[in-house]
Amino acid sequence: MNYYVVGNGFDLHYGLNTTYSDFKYYLLQNGYQELIKKVDKLFYELGDFLPEDVNTWSKFEDMLQVFNYLDAEEIYSEAIRNAETNDDRADFLDSPSWNVNYYNDYIQVLKQQFDSWIRNLDTHIISDQYFRPQKGEFVLTFNYTTTIEDNFSTINFDIFHIHGIVGQELILGHNNYQKPNIFHIVEDENSDYRDTTTRNAINELLEIAAAQYFKNSVTIVQKHKNIFSRIPCYDKVVIMGLSCGAQDSIYVYEILRYAKTIDFYYHDLESKSNFESYAARYCANVDYIYW
Repeated sequence: MNYYVVGNGFDLHYGLNTTYSDFKYYLLQNGYQELIKKVDKLFYELGDFLPEDVNTWSKFEDMLQVFNYLDAEEIYSEAIRNAETNDDRADFLDSPSWNVNYYNDYIQVLKQQFDSWIRNLDTHIISDQYFRPQKGEFVLTFNYTTTIEDNFSTINFDIFHIHGIVGQELILGHNNYQKPNIFHIVEDENSDYRDTTTRNAINELLEIAAAQYFKNSVTIVQKHKNIFSRIPCYDKVVIMGLSCGAQDSIYVYEILRYAKTIDFYYHDLESKSNFESYAARYCANVDYIYW
């Protein structure tokens, strides 16, 4: 019996448009040009990514780490600079704290639209000989889509979506949590209202930005340790379409702790190379199969 591990390459193999570049195109098609412009600017300025990576969002989960690096003083200066200076003339939309919340909105909207994009994907596929789960087998999937449920009878095998599934809270992001550098605010009778409300808004923004895309894979593995510890009950682990990038490493190491025999299906050489570097520390017998 097989223990399947399924990544986004699985959906891509069967013709689904599930790259992060496809997500970016979805945003463009739905009127979020300003959101993309702002996010790309952050990726360029705060990240260490190649232009082609930013253009395609090819390393999207790694890129989301830039929200850790938002600068409180810079946001404060921008918020004050773009606000109405006279409180008597200003309405809510002119206040500096509202300018801060603009950042908050686009951080939240990005996640909301990711969920919307997943919900609207057509998951119909034409199956082939590579994936034919049998009675008693198990599927651990990193995908949010219901591709397997929509195209295969799941009566005979168990399936678990470790990062959530359409209709649930989706776990998206990185594993590099950094405590934000927030303002220390003292509010008393001498405090300036515009100053303190703006700084409080920035502190809230930075807390949300740090937490929103923190995946915390260590906790996820601990919470679902029984999913991994059952691996020795199966004859073989079959990994299909897992990129094995930096954000996958914690899971890959946990799989390798238990696996003795592995079939690794790959399409791009980077995935194969990534997995080889992880597997070198373990004694599993691995067959690499170009997919």
